[in-house]
This record gives sequence, structure tokens and C-alpha cells, in this order.
Amino acid sequence: MNYKNYVTLLVAASLLACHQESNNRVEADLSAIRGQLENIEALMSSGLPITDLNQKYLEFFVDDLVLLPPGGGAVEGHDAALAFFNDVWGGVTLIAVNYETPEIMLEGDMAVRRYVGSGEFLIDTEPEPVTGSGRYIDILQRQSDGGWRIVWHTWTQIDQ
Repeated sequence: MNYKNYVTLLVAASLLACHQESNNRVEADLSAIRGQLENIEALMSSGLPITDLNQKYLEFFVDDLVLLPPGGGAVEGHDAALAFFNDVWGGVTLIAVNYETPEIMLEGDMAVRRYVGSGEFLIDTEPEPVTGSGRYIDILQRQSDGGWRIVWHTWTQIDQ
């Protein structure tokens, strides 16, 4: 093999290895982002008291998060989000939550996750469980430890 062919083969092998490493990282990121939603689903269905659940839920978010609730203004920061969730979910017990497989778009250290969820709830003022579903969009950011946390979260209710 002459020198030129050897160098060409070496460059091609290096590019292939880089491409494979990139594909492996993308698959690992997609798996981590899907896994995070599975962990949120398990948390939401855990039966924890709502104030404990809200505190644990916010561990999936960055500290300076932004919530964009339907029909309302932005809720910014951990403390404001905790107060918002405690107010909205006060008097509610989550029985079960189910999220469909999300659509995920990756771009560098940012990701968008779109998904549909449904749940069954007990509301203090209702004699029977209530069901509902919604559409959700999360913007996530890769953290310095390689994990992903939610930066922005918005949703809309599909039915009551």
C-alpha cells in the first residue's frame, strides 16, 4: 500500500470512528431524556403528598426555570414554581400519570421534548376520580455533569 492510500485509509477510519462516537452520544442523550420523563411519570404516580411531590418534581428543573402555564403569565424561578404548583395542585391527590413516548429534538447542549400525558386525580371537592390529559413541551439543557434538566416547561389541557 502506498503512502497516499495509507493516509486516506487512516483519515477515513478516523472519520468513521468520530461519526460512530457522535451517534453513540446522541443515542445516550435521547435515552437519558426519555428516562428522565419515565422517572417523572413514576414520581407523579408514587402517591407522595402533593407538597413533597412538587418539591421532588422541581429537582428535574434548573433553579432559574420558567413555567409557561396556559392562559397565564410566566412563572420564573424555583420558589415561584413551587408556590405555583402547591397552589394549583393543593387539594389534589395524583392516582396515576402516564406519558406517551416523547418526540425529542437535540441540538448541541439543548433539547426539546414534546409529549402527551394523561392522569387520574382525586380532588377534595369531587366524590369520584377525575381524568385529564395534556400536551407538554420541555426545553432541556445539558448540565456540567452531563445530565439534563428542564429550563422551560409549558403545557395545554386537552380535556377535563
